[in-house]
Amino acid sequence: MKMITIDYETYYDDEYSLRKMTPVEYINDPRFECHGAAIQEGLDAEPFWLDGDQLPSYFAKLDPSDVMMISHNATFDMAITSWVYGFVPKMMADTLGLARATLGSKLKSLSLASVARHLGLGVKGDAVLKVKGMSLAAVKAAGLYEAYKEYACNDAELCSGIFKEIVVKGQFPPTELVLMDLVLRCAVQPEFHLDQTLLHEHLHEVREQKKLLLAQAMSRAGINGPEELMSNDKFALSLRALGVEPPMKISPTTGKQTYALARTDPGFMELEEHPNPAVQALHAARLGLKSTIEETRAERFVNIARVTWRGKDAPLMPMPMKYSGAHTHRLSGDWSINVQNLGRGSKLRRALIAPPGHVVLAADAAQIEARMSAWFCGCKALVDAFANGDDVYSIFASTVFGYEVKKATHPAERFIGKTGILGLGYGVSWPNFQRTVLLQSSQQVGTEIRLTDEEAQNIVGIYRRTYHEIPAMWRRLDAAISSMAIDGTFSIGPVWSDHQTIVLPNGLKLFYDDLRRETDGWVFTYGGKTKKIYGAKLLENIIQALARCATFEAALRIYKRTGYGFKLQVHDELVYLPKASEAEELKQVVVEEMARTPGWAPGLPLAAEASIGPSYGDAK
Repeated sequence: MKMITIDYETYYDDEYSLRKMTPVEYINDPRFECHGAAIQEGLDAEPFWLDGDQLPSYFAKLDPSDVMMISHNATFDMAITSWVYGFVPKMMADTLGLARATLGSKLKSLSLASVARHLGLGVKGDAVLKVKGMSLAAVKAAGLYEAYKEYACNDAELCSGIFKEIVVKGQFPPTELVLMDLVLRCAVQPEFHLDQTLLHEHLHEVREQKKLLLAQAMSRAGINGPEELMSNDKFALSLRALGVEPPMKISPTTGKQTYALARTDPGFMELEEHPNPAVQALHAARLGLKSTIEETRAERFVNIARVTWRGKDAPLMPMPMKYSGAHTHRLSGDWSINVQNLGRGSKLRRALIAPPGHVVLAADAAQIEARMSAWFCGCKALVDAFANGDDVYSIFASTVFGYEVKKATHPAERFIGKTGILGLGYGVSWPNFQRTVLLQSSQQVGTEIRLTDEEAQNIVGIYRRTYHEIPAMWRRLDAAISSMAIDGTFSIGPVWSDHQTIVLPNGLKLFYDDLRRETDGWVFTYGGKTKKIYGAKLLENIIQALARCATFEAALRIYKRTGYGFKLQVHDELVYLPKASEAEELKQVVVEEMARTPGWAPGLPLAAEASIGPSYGDAK
């Protein structure tokens, strides 16, 4: 297969740029001009430059079935290749994603310049900074053309060098390249259509709801106006009125605990994506009544729906996702859209519709983290219950309440059991369990469930006694952290460790760089940030990474059996857009493969369920 590295250079200015637009809007805008591209045919060849008007004939001579195309930030470069030039290679690789998977723990920035510098490959130039607002003709007229070409060719060479260092030298599992390609195609070959009417309705409703939620939250906290939210004490009071404990930090001035409510404080920033819309509204008000995350996302969907695509009649919706976007190698959202965080019941889900003649098939690995935790920790009672198809949530709830809980007649009790099974395996404290029950009960049960402190403490205690093997694993992993820090090794089930890393069954690694003990426990450095780690948290990392392994292995098997690649992947969910006539057959294959026990996890009882509908929202 011919390996081609490509790096595009395009027109941009202060207003027309990727800083202010999604790639969908940018590439399909009438102002779009591809100045050209630096191309390297083979990883060791000399790069060459082609002007934008030379690229159509170049692509026309290539056999797409014999090309692997490589670039840094491939969702953008491959989108240009596909949307503008109509060329889709057999395989696509993203050196940004490769760097994220292997170097994300070590580098604050994963830009081409930063990664190349770290790997000792050379220095990225800055010629592009001199051509802002200039057409290619203007670049040539200004005498910058030769330097511009040299700059782009150097970028292509650095990109090829990154691929060689990470992939060719064996730092990245080859099978993961296929998965990376499938992830890229979710954005590069968009198939979801958009219901524009529903999007506009949703945007209007979100804006009206924001006003209502803000007024209600302020009323509950006794606040008279938005300006009072600038008071830390009153803002904290507003959060507590919604059942949320305000984030805290150590003051650099006094050395004492204080509220972490500055716009740059990580705890405050996390409130933007809080599951409670009222908390989002408070966060927006604190920032000066800016848009909530749901409002911003709805606006972006609406803007994308307005785009006129080259040669397309219907508005398309790409699904951009970052490969290894999370520490555990799960995907994360990209392009400031975050399609992985669309609320259940949200109209944004219903606005994602299948193309004519197709349907949406959404399949979910049922309770995979709880199943994986029980198996990994050797908790036979839970493993057997899952294997037998028992209602594990009702079983735990029955233990808690002392009488038989049934799904049909005890929804509140079963919900508490469900929240315990799904959350308490990672060492969740009773106050956090109490808050989770309060925040999620209204949506899932239809009424608020307010546990007393004593009730919450009692439930957490019952969980830890009933499934005692899980807390025992927390303690075992506490010891493993010490071992990792001093060059010791350990092996538990399908994972093993050497110095400050955990190796997963698929060959990827979890990194815990600069692992060290501080006064309040173990910490490590990831991407320049200090993070805490302890036994229960390490279990969460391992389980989420193993769940990712199982789900993506299933996706590969499904792809090999059917030719269908997923069009969206959300945590432990795979979403497809099959032809309507093939949907039921594909559904059977997907459920079968997602429920298949991985070879590295003998005795792990997995299960899956899938549904079909005209939209993503209807297939849930």
